[in-house]
Amino acid sequence: MTNRSRLQAICIATSLALLTVNSASASAAAAMQDRENAGRESANTERGNNSRLNRGRQQPARGQAPAAPSPEEVLAEAQQILTANNVRCQPTEAKLLGVTPEQQKFFEVACANDFGYMLVTTTPATIVDCYENDTTQARQKAANPEAVLGPKCTLPANANYDQVIARMATEAGVPCAVNEYGLIGRKGSNYVYEVGCDGVDGYRINRKDGGGWEVDSCLTLASANITCNYTTKPEQIASVKTWFSGSDAAACDVSDVRYMGSNANGSFIEAKCNGSDGLIARLNNEKAVQQVYPCAEAAQIGGGCKLTEGAPQGTNGSEN
Repeated sequence: MTNRSRLQAICIATSLALLTVNSASASAAAAMQDRENAGRESANTERGNNSRLNRGRQQPARGQAPAAPSPEEVLAEAQQILTANNVRCQPTEAKLLGVTPEQQKFFEVACANDFGYMLVTTTPATIVDCYENDTTQARQKAANPEAVLGPKCTLPANANYDQVIARMATEAGVPCAVNEYGLIGRKGSNYVYEVGCDGVDGYRINRKDGGGWEVDSCLTLASANITCNYTTKPEQIASVKTWFSGSDAAACDVSDVRYMGSNANGSFIEAKCNGSDGLIARLNNEKAVQQVYPCAEAAQIGGGCKLTEGAPQGTNGSEN
């Protein structure tokens, strides 16, 4: 989580505490006002001043709180906040959770086909999506079981994390059934999510500022010493076996794999093979094998094989 995200979470928790106190004070004041109004009405009735009393009843008593906004008005105001801050959301429902003594309003909003949001009308507005809020709180609780956490999203429509992540993965072109996921952090102004796949290699995905998605496989990330939380080595091996199927590399009983990099000719995967020499395979963008180099002959391909013991080593060049 970024510092900005943590500050947003703190701001929301603080706002909720303030609005709770404010609500209690408002309730006490309203009760006192009701008693005062009732006393005035009784006195007026005894004096027989019916016409003045009737006129007074047509107007709210001095100090009386205004009527609560309608659901439609709450939704419209939440929509204005989202639109003004360029937030991707088609709001379907919103509720006003309260108002701070500084008259900052606190909303929860549900969005069609996206995560919901918590909004506070600070300057600038504080906007946190429900999944980020839950993730932040879970990490705070893991770090300190005694931590006092802020509010959580409670609209039923906002319990939609599985569906939203699955839709994002489909939009990004992830070719698997997502079975696990997590929020990793931010890249620029966009969130980065990791998705685990059922039995095969997983991915990290994030929206790009100009539109579309950036997608990195966990096998690729491993070459930069980045470990995915929801992908295992056997799942990566299973993906490579699928890519090798029907090609000159299919005879390799893959026991380990390594992504080596890419160039204009394609991407390069090293495979360690049980009972036989390892190999390096060159694949195109569709993961179809284009060429196979036995480790004994691959010393000049990316510096040679690293997984196969005794394989010739060369310079860190690659095929042109």
